Amino acid sequence: DYAAALGRFAAGEVRVLIGTQMIAKGLDFPGVTLVGVLDADTALSQADFRSAERTFQLVSQVAGRAGRGTALGRVIIQTASPGEPAIQLAAAHDYETFAERELAERTRYGLPPSVRMARVICRDEDASKARTRALGLAERLKSSDVRVHGPAPCGVARIAGQHRIAVDVLGSSAAVVQAALLELRRNGLIT
Repeated sequence: DYAAALGRFAAGEVRVLIGTQMIAKGLDFPGVTLVGVLDADTALSQADFRSAERTFQLVSQVAGRAGRGTALGRVIIQTASPGEPAIQLAAAHDYETFAERELAERTRYGLPPSVRMARVICRDEDASKARTRALGLAERLKSSDVRVHGPAPCGVARIAGQHRIAVDVLGSSAAVVQAALLELRRNGLIT
């Protein structure tokens, strides 16, 4: 159905296409002159240091679908956070300013790419067992040369009946993070 709908849109049989994020990537229809982005700031509410980057990327990609032919394009962005730099800079197609700001923030707070990071996810049908295992891992990691964030529920806290609790491991280099994870493996705490 997806391919058929895109084919009809490309042929001009259909004049309006409504879809999810997946239509933002890789589509090139020269006749598109109007693109709307609804709830553009949804990703910003996720507890993930990459949320601004994802928001910028999605808005930029969707906005880039309009005006690819001879006619100019118009993009309308609906957001509850119009002053959010990720939204403002994406609307202005200002990647350089966004990247400079984002890299400065990540360096300031010791987040990738200024450090290396791994995420260990503990899963179990019983939420308390997953949390107990994650707490044990976090406690064990505190004696190594890494910083530990968490445990905390994953953004998608449950998949296929499994509760998911994350422990983030941050270190000054990949070798430091790998050494901490290797120690956990040697002790049978992760696979």
